[in-house]
Amino acid sequence: MSALRPPGARRRGAITDVPGVRVAHVTLEQSAQVRTGVTVVLPHTRDLLAEPVTAAAHVVNGYGKPLGLQQVVELGEVETPIVLTNTLAVGAAHEGVVRELLDRDPDLGRPRTVNPVVLECNDGRLNDLRALAVRPEHVVEAIGAARRARDGHAVEEGAVGAGHGMVAFGWKGGIGTASRVVELEDEGATTDGWGGTLGALVLTNMGRPEDLLVSGRRPEVAPPDPLEEDVDGSVIVLLATDAPFDARQLGRLARRAQNGLARTGVLTDHGSGEFVVAFSTATPLHLRDGDWLRPWFAAVADVVEEAVLSSLRAARPVTGRTGRTAHRCPI
Repeated sequence: MSALRPPGARRRGAITDVPGVRVAHVTLEQSAQVRTGVTVVLPHTRDLLAEPVTAAAHVVNGYGKPLGLQQVVELGEVETPIVLTNTLAVGAAHEGVVRELLDRDPDLGRPRTVNPVVLECNDGRLNDLRALAVRPEHVVEAIGAARRARDGHAVEEGAVGAGHGMVAFGWKGGIGTASRVVELEDEGATTDGWGGTLGALVLTNMGRPEDLLVSGRRPEVAPPDPLEEDVDGSVIVLLATDAPFDARQLGRLARRAQNGLARTGVLTDHGSGEFVVAFSTATPLHLRDGDWLRPWFAAVADVVEEAVLSSLRAARPVTGRTGRTAHRCPI
């Protein structure tokens, strides 16, 4: 069965602290073999095709199967909900976004097209990827739930949505989120830059038990049954802000996400896929870069680190397709 996870179950500071941003999950447990799902991040609830958000994408390590990133790099815009799911569900997720938009826009495809952004991690250690359990209707369902959510809603974390079958550092991984308010001195002067809210949402599926760092230290606990099959793993990072960054500046923020990942012990293996998408809900002002960016760069590292650790702390144990269990990390 599919379990639609309504917003409101959990909040520790979330990407939805950025006004307008919504998140929804559809979690799939159709049998003992299926441990997967869909997570949708909606930058705003208006018509994204008519009002795309300014955006940037950064590839830390490109061992992955995302869709839509090249046009984001080229145009500096995101024009659809952003979908997270498992590796073999990318096609179904793409179709789901397209079908939802076709129902909303009678002119789409005649001949104007659209660029869905779909990002993935491999949840095959717990989930039967061959079952192709994620279908387009699950994506439509999640987008609908995100559209109905209230502004500033809580975000459920851990083993939900796209994170249901993910494993991080040998423990149960999944969805994590965090936010920061960035304040600058003399903010009213345009030469001094601007402040605002920065939120992160991560999908964690990476790392070995010995890699994990918490506040710069290795935990004294180890997974009782670490799932370490020959999968290097991946992590997806989404950054959102209400500050009026342009696409180039958002790219600078996106590249700093690696600093937060490194704080948690992410090494970026040969076969890992680390992808970052950053977007702003504000109209860009094209202010010249300067020292005012330093608090933003520090905030990126902070929210990414916190979101990764939150994905571990919030996750419940999940038993997967082979009968093995990914346990919650007691950090």
